[in-house]
Amino acid sequence: MDAFLPRRIPVPSRKDPIPTYRINLSLPPSARYVRLAADFSPQMKGIIPLFDQVLAQAIPFRWLRSLIKSLAWLLLRRVYSAEETEEIRGISEVSGVDMYFLVALNVLLDSMLGCTSGGVVTRPKSNGEENDEGGNSRMMHFRTLDWGMEQLRSILVVLEFVESKSDEPDKVIVRTVTYAGYVGVLTGVREDLSISLNFRPNHSCSTLQLRMHQLLILFGFRPSISHILRSSIFPSTTLAAPRLGEVSATLRQEKIAPCYLILCDGDSTVVIEKDLFSATTRTSDEFIVHTNNDTSTPAPKEKVQASKKRPPISSILDTLGTEAFLKDSWERSACLQKKWDAVKEDQRRKINVEESELAMPSVREETLVQWVRKYPTMNGLSHFGCVMDPKIGEIGWLERGGFWLSAESLMSTDGVDDDNTTMSD
Repeated sequence: MDAFLPRRIPVPSRKDPIPTYRINLSLPPSARYVRLAADFSPQMKGIIPLFDQVLAQAIPFRWLRSLIKSLAWLLLRRVYSAEETEEIRGISEVSGVDMYFLVALNVLLDSMLGCTSGGVVTRPKSNGEENDEGGNSRMMHFRTLDWGMEQLRSILVVLEFVESKSDEPDKVIVRTVTYAGYVGVLTGVREDLSISLNFRPNHSCSTLQLRMHQLLILFGFRPSISHILRSSIFPSTTLAAPRLGEVSATLRQEKIAPCYLILCDGDSTVVIEKDLFSATTRTSDEFIVHTNNDTSTPAPKEKVQASKKRPPISSILDTLGTEAFLKDSWERSACLQKKWDAVKEDQRRKINVEESELAMPSVREETLVQWVRKYPTMNGLSHFGCVMDPKIGEIGWLERGGFWLSAESLMSTDGVDDDNTTMSD
């Protein structure tokens, strides 16, 4: 085990670019992340104290925390997938970070995130008239990832996966936005499919069933959510890549800890509200947004006041309770829904027809980026925001989040510019 706490690593600013690494799937698993692990070794060592912070929040007794950490060092040696275990082992050997910490990072990270995800009909950036008229409109997948543990900002990366031994050795088959040392998928896109995961703070299954499921994941007897999403988005080398409907149907049947899964193929977007043994689904080919509350949860009656300084998500849940966290979730969701409703109302007003007779509206890609950038969608907890284009399998826009809120991000954008809406043919 580490004999000392690593020195604190500076956290990148909002203007710092997120580095991109190419991961060659044709290499042995233990060799795929060598360059990334070498480059990020200091930063990865710098986040090791997070393990103690998480334990301290959950367990008040120091002696018990020390015992659990010792047991973790002895027992956390693998994840469910043998391939991913070898990838993590390779990262551990090169970076000098203990295997137990990397295993814990890979199986626990997806249960601690607050996020905003969704899809909206968008006109991609173009200099041609087709963009202006909406003829090339398609659904794009927007996403922010929020978390109070600011140290993780220092290991944020973009991964581009290739297969050098394939017929197209330079073709990027999958892109993900993730953290150095994390081999699963929380945010990813390939041609015809994009995926993001949102934290769900409540569950319908029994607490005992959920804790048993989580323990089996922790010790490598069941797959984590991020492994299941990785398996869903990475195309098979022998079979055709599954379409949105097939992936959605499979995920609904999987035994997955409570979460929200957002899938998009450029034509429609699906939100799966997942519990351990059940799932409900919403689908739209126009606009949909989801944050961190169930659709059956009533919106708070009192008005939520915007705050420039927000505590970590763990602090919100522990100190103020789930109700405060859900209010914040509703605020982020309602903000984007209000923007889309304004787009539709602006179109209805221009042509003076009933809503049922409206052609499908769309927004410019630049407008969608501004929606995501604005507070409260991106806020002081946001590690990044992005817009994915599953039609072409690319990340159209990506930006780090900041610790502060700029004047621009706080400006009201309730109005809709005439140039930002259109009617699809």
